[in-house]
Amino acid sequence: MHRQIAKLLRRLLPPASVAAWLVLAGEAAGHGSVHDRLAALEVQIADSPTAAPLYLRRAALLGEHEDWAPALRDCDRAQQLDPAIEVDLMRGNLLLAAARPAEAATALDRFLLLHPDHPPALISRSRARIQLGRQPAAIADLRAAVHHSTTLEPDLVVELADALAAHAEPLEAITALDSGIAKLGNAPALAVRALELELTLKNYDAALARVAAMQAAAPRPEPWLARRAAILAQADRLPEARAAWQALIAQLAALPPAQRDSHALSLLLAEARQALAALPPTAGP
Repeated sequence: MHRQIAKLLRRLLPPASVAAWLVLAGEAAGHGSVHDRLAALEVQIADSPTAAPLYLRRAALLGEHEDWAPALRDCDRAQQLDPAIEVDLMRGNLLLAAARPAEAATALDRFLLLHPDHPPALISRSRARIQLGRQPAAIADLRAAVHHSTTLEPDLVVELADALAAHAEPLEAITALDSGIAKLGNAPALAVRALELELTLKNYDAALARVAAMQAAAPRPEPWLARRAAILAQADRLPEARAAWQALIAQLAALPPAQRDSHALSLLLAEARQALAALPPTAGP
């Protein structure tokens, strides 16, 4: 959370004015440790004590350092100096990081009244609402954030899916992940999470289909062949699992020594042999 806070100043203002505000806030001197940057800001504030953006910049740095109380005071001071300045997104994130979700949600409510389609604010409010036990409202915020994101990130789709799954809506979670995959293409984080949910629901055929798709796109098929064999065993399709483990062992053994003896594939071969040995004797064809 504290890393996100350090970026909030960029999101507080319309794009046309961001550059000027960042220059005024000392963004160009944003290198070095937090303590060094805070010391530099103290000098700037002493020289320009009525410059509201400097207080916002210091609030972001204090948040990065997890000094929540003085960071919040700087938000208040910035707003006192310039009542038109937008501080509620930063204030909401600071309150959320400080484990004050009810106050965070209130601040974010105010911001979203003015910017209802703002994905970072929607994401932050969803997290506050989850902490407050308001899962349906949190899910609605995450859906809106996904919808309005101009650059959709896989992590956001996974966060929505996780919220849906936690609210006993795993099928909706899978639908959200598939929608993300349709938009983003080959996104391993989405595919793996969808696979996990299919297995939770014991949708083994669907899980195997997902493994086949990931295997086709993977640089090496062997890890996915192992996953397929493990799913077949989990589904109690033991003859198929035995055949899958045997085929994987044979494929690994046929590789050139430089590949077969690599650390990763050596471990995979050992895993395959152990899994095959662990199958009941009656699992054979």
